[in-house]
Amino acid sequence: MERLNASEPSPLTSCESEPIHLVSAIQPFGFLLSVTADWIVVRASENIQSYLGVRHEQIVGQRLSAHMPSELLHDIRGRLQITAGPGIVERLFGRRCGPNETLFDVAVHRAGNEIVLEFETTHEGSGASLGSLRSMLARVEAHQSPQALYREVARQVRALTGYDRVMVYRFDDDGAGEVVAESAQSGLSPYLGLHYPASDIPAQARALYERNFIRIICDVDAVPVRVSPVLSPEGVALDLSMSILRSVSPIHIEYLRNMGVQSSMSISILQAGRLWGLIACHHGAPRHVGFEKRSAAELFGQMFSYLLEVRQRADEAAYETRARAMHDRIAAAFADPEGTLRDVPEFLASSSDYIASDGIGVYHAGEVSLNGLTPTRAEFLQLVSFLNKTAAGGVFSTHRLSEVFPPAADYVVRAAGILSIPILRTPRDYLIFFRREIAETITWAGEPAKVEAVGPHGVRLTPRKSFEAWQELVRNQSARWAKGELRAAEALRVTLVELLLRMADYAQADRTGAAQRKEVLIAELNHRVRNILGLVRGLITQTAASAGDLRVFVDGLDDRIRSLARAHDLLTATNFEAASLHDLLRTEVDTYIQAKGRLILLGPDVILVPKAFSTMALVVHELVTNARKYGALGIPNGQVTIASAVDEIGSVSVSWRETGGPRVTPPTRRGFGTTILEQAVPFEVNGTSSAKYLPTGFVLDLVLPAAVAEAAYAPATDAVPRHSREADIDQTALANLLNASLVVEDNLFIALDVEDMLRALGATTIEVVRSVAEALAAIAERPFSFALLDVNLGDETSLPIARALQIAKIPFAFGTGYGEALAMADIVMDVPVLSKPYHRAALTEILIQLLPEQGTAAGGDHGA
Repeated sequence: MERLNASEPSPLTSCESEPIHLVSAIQPFGFLLSVTADWIVVRASENIQSYLGVRHEQIVGQRLSAHMPSELLHDIRGRLQITAGPGIVERLFGRRCGPNETLFDVAVHRAGNEIVLEFETTHEGSGASLGSLRSMLARVEAHQSPQALYREVARQVRALTGYDRVMVYRFDDDGAGEVVAESAQSGLSPYLGLHYPASDIPAQARALYERNFIRIICDVDAVPVRVSPVLSPEGVALDLSMSILRSVSPIHIEYLRNMGVQSSMSISILQAGRLWGLIACHHGAPRHVGFEKRSAAELFGQMFSYLLEVRQRADEAAYETRARAMHDRIAAAFADPEGTLRDVPEFLASSSDYIASDGIGVYHAGEVSLNGLTPTRAEFLQLVSFLNKTAAGGVFSTHRLSEVFPPAADYVVRAAGILSIPILRTPRDYLIFFRREIAETITWAGEPAKVEAVGPHGVRLTPRKSFEAWQELVRNQSARWAKGELRAAEALRVTLVELLLRMADYAQADRTGAAQRKEVLIAELNHRVRNILGLVRGLITQTAASAGDLRVFVDGLDDRIRSLARAHDLLTATNFEAASLHDLLRTEVDTYIQAKGRLILLGPDVILVPKAFSTMALVVHELVTNARKYGALGIPNGQVTIASAVDEIGSVSVSWRETGGPRVTPPTRRGFGTTILEQAVPFEVNGTSSAKYLPTGFVLDLVLPAAVAEAAYAPATDAVPRHSREADIDQTALANLLNASLVVEDNLFIALDVEDMLRALGATTIEVVRSVAEALAAIAERPFSFALLDVNLGDETSLPIARALQIAKIPFAFGTGYGEALAMADIVMDVPVLSKPYHRAALTEILIQLLPEQGTAAGGDHGA
């Protein structure tokens, strides 16, 4: 069957508006519990009795510790402590949680104010070793062409999971998708090359795939299990976006049944944080792939996403290299002061490797020049009038011109799509690339248009029942303009502006006004800066493509480029006049954290000339990055103070000081960032730079000559007074208590977290040990003023340490993942207890109890 144009979509959009993340039900191959921050069960799946032997109404409202082993809760709390943040699912495998010896795999994540715990029975032999993942990725990396790459991905995932059919499914800009690779059991009808409309995977489902990277449906005929109560006591429904057990939309179930699919699994493929496609797995019978093997498949999908992004960046870098060479050729060809842009279409038409097109036209100073397959002169002038209504400063493109400009329907065979480059704002001149119509036959998996019907779920858009190949003939469109071509067009615009400047200076200098000169000069500088940024980005891409896993290296350099771009935008906003250092600081800090209360600006603002501004952009970026990773901005209460002043000869001093952060030590090696901090200002603007690695925080003192900087005496500060429970503490007493602290913890990540908290609260010396023997040796060797002891240290407890601290009369507190109630000896039963995951506010309350004037004098005085 064929049709010329798709019918208009129905106004009913029940698929697109369905709240699939608030279904309040799960699939029955596991059970779910949702608990509060103090581990009270607020919701549970109604199949809980078949797993834990306790009825649903008996567990909701109870402490979770009454129904699960303390060892499991301890491990769960530990996973929550080291989780990277919201939207992250932590995993535990092969754990006992019920009255029998059955082992479960556990998924833990936060949903709003609740902690969601999901359990499914551990499958024997379901794991996949890291060695197998390395082998899978090596087989994929061996292929160079995109088609071979996608096909190998499908083969490897099918071998790992055992599904009947595995497809690589790619989305286009409109949300529609195409099967670009397939590995299927013999005898199944091929899906390769079939297209699916955007409504088959609606927008909210695609958004979920960007957050939750893997999704399994074990049996479309399984009866969903209700999670109740549906609403919390605050009236909030549980967000199951990150759930591994989340039930399936009945609309999607109907869709899968119509396809003859009994079970499925999807793995997200992301590019720059956006959904590029899916690895879609189908099976003709119910199938449950174990959680550990699914986790391996998810990791493989993430690794493939990174590989795909590296390949695409390498292709983009190669294209940009060719584009820069073309710019040089254009500049050389039109360097004659008496030249004109009239010959540009013919010149570009001979360079088909730049921007592929079927025709090119130029409108300049009232003259029209056409080459190749284009509209007529009258049609071209009519198009120019339309383009005058679009934005003047940027490139305009469409592959369906007649949709936005109906008169173009008369000449789609010559120009169905355009790429328009505005050369100047006054007058409005254009360089326009044209592409002819391409009548494309698309093979759909069934007719894509949905029909309003009475389905099993009421009057709505019912999923189509036929998936037989259905062909559509698409007209009135050209080939799409690639992202690389759009970037090349923007770079070409800058080159042409530069050429016009030269022509204007020689031919019509009197007619060129001051405003136009400034715009052209800005465009020329923009061209130079973009060339530099393009070169650096090309080096990044080539390095990443030819080496191993250099993600951290690539991201660091990419951040520097983005910082320069932000500074460039600030200069552009002032027409490349002098710009504000305070604006630069706020912009850089706000890019990564909420600056309010963290960034304190003292003294006058500093106004920098463009050269000094770009140099300071690099310096500020390194300062903020280091403070975020290693210094004061890396913890919640750290602060940075920037003070500026002017001396008697007009030089401006700028001092960066970090406080409240972790202890600082001098770097053991000199990297690129250190070089920027110490040498950029002296080399670029003839100033001075002095870095100090003080234990209390990093300090950088700069002096900028009057030739590049001046003070603007206007109040500028973001300082906001902080108030918390800490404000009520006698700071002298707190400093004495924390002067020399001992942390006993066998988990490295938790130990580092505690060390950061104590240092932010004023501790000057902190020693971290991981066992009873190490702790006792430390206590015997040196005096401590405070200690925090993890109760459980693997195969031993910290009770011997507690006794030693009591004898030495050293205040201490317990930290535990087992909850607040401890079955310890009577001699320590009154010691304060800090529950995991640790929080600074809770730690502060413990310290208040231990201060002599505000609570118990010391842990060593209990029960002696």
